[in-house]
Amino acid sequence: MTKHTFLFLLFIFFLDCTHDSTSITGNWVTEITDQPIHKQGFTLHDDGQASSINLNAKRYDSWEKVDNLLILKGSDESKEGGSQVTDTLKIVSAGDSSLVLENRGKQVRYSKTANPSKYIADFETHDCFVYTAAKDSAFLHIEVEGQKVTGELFYAFYEKDKNKGKLEGEMRGDTLLGQYKFISEGSESTREVVFLKNGSGWVEGFGDIKQKRGVTVFKDRSKLDFKNGLAFKGIRCP
Repeated sequence: MTKHTFLFLLFIFFLDCTHDSTSITGNWVTEITDQPIHKQGFTLHDDGQASSINLNAKRYDSWEKVDNLLILKGSDESKEGGSQVTDTLKIVSAGDSSLVLENRGKQVRYSKTANPSKYIADFETHDCFVYTAAKDSAFLHIEVEGQKVTGELFYAFYEKDKNKGKLEGEMRGDTLLGQYKFISEGSESTREVVFLKNGSGWVEGFGDIKQKRGVTVFKDRSKLDFKNGLAFKGIRCP
């Protein structure tokens, strides 16, 4: 082997060893909105397995890195049957202690921690929740015993009749499925309600409805819109 050949092979070896040398394995967490003492994120194991950290009903079980993309796979237990989910995130930057990911144009910075268990704790708990926007407001009070949920709901929307009533339902993962029995315009009605746990609060989902045995129910729960739903924030009960 000539001297030039040896130097060329050494150069190729050096490039191969230094290319993408930053490992993204480890425990990555970021802050939770309205929960400054808690964090959420995920763990990327060396063998390609993954796990979630405080991600409500989302359970990651595997991951892979393809070019500059991080692909996380798992299930969402808030959906009926625990539907499969795949989250594809763009890796903006990666370092020994910092990881910046982009999803749908929004960047989130994660920090590495050696002890993720300290972040896995009970969230701040509330029994009462309130929604406010412009001239609209709503109040939710619930009590959870095991899977059973009971409580009250009150809606006060601008230029609409106020209604107040009882809530009964059950928890399925981080989803509250219930029936709301209320009085409006002097008559009693019942409609299905679905709330998704969101940090220390809840988001009420909405979708197409139909009548079933005198009760207003959703045509398809899997198509409920939580992104534009009513966001209830935890408060001290009055």
